Amino acid sequence: MPMQGTPPEKHGPYYQVSFTRKGKSSSKFVRKEDLNTVRRELKNYEVMKTLVDRWIEMATELSNLRMANKHT
Repeated sequence: MPMQGTPPEKHGPYYQVSFTRKGKSSSKFVRKEDLNTVRRELKNYEVMKTLVDRWIEMATELSNLRMANKHT
């Protein structure tokens, strides 16, 4: 859920944080005292998502290599 490189906008006592998930954009209002925590959680989610994508790619490649070895 990257924040699209835009800083959160302040709306009264809250900041608006925008992110995407499953191809859909969304935004939430966050209190100033929670802003750093929410940013850290969004960054952690993005790292996790990247690692899962790499894991799936490598598992697929390994499966393809194993199948190719069976047929040679």
